[in-house]
Amino acid sequence: MSFGIGSLTQQANQALSPLQQLQHDLLKQYQAASTGKRINSAADDPSGLAIATALQTQSAGFDQGSQNALNAGNALNVAEGALQTTTDALQSLRSLASQAVNDFLSPNDRQNLQAVANQLVRQINTDAQNANFNGTPLLNGTFGSSPATPPNATVTSNADLAGGSSLVSNVSAAPTAQAGTIGLSVVNNGTAVDVKFTDTTTGTTTDLGTQAPGSTVTVNGTTFTLGTTSNLDNGTTATIQVQAASTGSNAPNAQVQTGANEGATTAVALPNATSSALFIKNVDFSSSASATNAIGQIDEALTATTSARANLGAQGVAINNEINANNIASNALTSSASNIEDASAAQTSTELYKLVVQQQISLETLRNANSQFGFLNRFFNTGA
Repeated sequence: MSFGIGSLTQQANQALSPLQQLQHDLLKQYQAASTGKRINSAADDPSGLAIATALQTQSAGFDQGSQNALNAGNALNVAEGALQTTTDALQSLRSLASQAVNDFLSPNDRQNLQAVANQLVRQINTDAQNANFNGTPLLNGTFGSSPATPPNATVTSNADLAGGSSLVSNVSAAPTAQAGTIGLSVVNNGTAVDVKFTDTTTGTTTDLGTQAPGSTVTVNGTTFTLGTTSNLDNGTTATIQVQAASTGSNAPNAQVQTGANEGATTAVALPNATSSALFIKNVDFSSSASATNAIGQIDEALTATTSARANLGAQGVAINNEINANNIASNALTSSASNIEDASAAQTSTELYKLVVQQQISLETLRNANSQFGFLNRFFNTGA
């Protein structure tokens, strides 16, 4: 009889062990069904967890890079908007300069024009100083290096002479050329050319006297050749605009982390849009000669501003492309991580149903074994 009881005990223990494993498996499946994930702890799939975590880290890096790039793009938009205001001011300033090239203006007229011009220059400086993103200045030269530029002399107007040539040719600027405007005028019935120089820095116009037609002349570092004139050319003029060499700027570009990995940064270059950087700090309308020089200064400033706006726009396009690339990479990495750690709804449901059925069978087996064991135990105890 003891053999029968021992057999039933062994049967009950054998039924209990699979039941405990079923309970463990059921818990895992219930957890997978509730979280939607196949991997809920490192024990579920150690290598899978490591790979999925690495992929998620990369994806999060790309997402943050996109956010940083978006901020950089917004900063570029603020800078470009401020430069639009600067462009408007420069265009107004040029109109004033053209108005000032008029020998019939009274001294009071010139004072009024100069007052408006000074206000526009102050406004340009205000725009450059106030343009900021989240408190970071954008247009005062804090960010964005610029290369050194050589001196440049440009013939902005040049009369055709009766003999077939031009009043001025072969213009070149030495490294020490001074910024300003050289004004040329044929005088004395075509026997001489009067030369005047207007200094950009001071606005002062100096009459350098007359030069012989056909000669080569050097004025403050700028050399040019005069054409052969005749009495038919008397009163004709030419103008040379001279830009001095600039040393450039070594200011660093703004750095923005736009990728997922260390060092995946984008450099953002921002221009210096102050009146000093644009070489219009000292526009002078006190005479027609100085106003003519101012036109050249302002034209150069407009060219620089337009080029800066184009550069900002190009950087904005590149940043948008970076954001798009980041989003594609992030989506691909997220999808890969999901394939590794997410549970299959169909597979989880099937496995869960199978385990529930097995659990019911095991419980029924255990219940039967316990029932028989209890009956025999009462029987033998009663018999005793």
